[in-house]
Amino acid sequence: MPTQDIEEYLEAILDIVIEKDVAKTNDLALALNVSPSSVTEVIQRMSKNELIIYEPYRGVRLTDKGLEIATKIKRKHRILEVFLNDYLCINPEKVHEDACKMEHCISDEITDAICRLLEGPDKCPCGKEIPKCFPEKNCSECKRR
Repeated sequence: MPTQDIEEYLEAILDIVIEKDVAKTNDLALALNVSPSSVTEVIQRMSKNELIIYEPYRGVRLTDKGLEIATKIKRKHRILEVFLNDYLCINPEKVHEDACKMEHCISDEITDAICRLLEGPDKCPCGKEIPKCFPEKNCSECKRR
């Protein structure tokens, strides 16, 4: 399982690739508030672990393995946002930050249980779509398809 830092990189790459098709080093540095040289170091490791496809001077894209992890983390984050906002009534200004902290330490099983408890929400409090289970077969008991 990737570290929390790698998961943050995967999430950032996913967000950037959705908008721009490829994530450049400078885009990642801005998104993650780190130096471009730090980004280069991490993406080289991620490439060796087959989480991304790295093309020097062009940028990175997620492999299927990287996309699966990034999608799971994004799903956890957004389900947690709904749970914290709608079920626990946490201050809306803190929901995103708290979900960021929690997303790395809950299992897929807990995420699916929270999803069932919330009756399969489609969107997080800020209106972004919640990804379905990836791969979908892992969500056999989840009400949402």
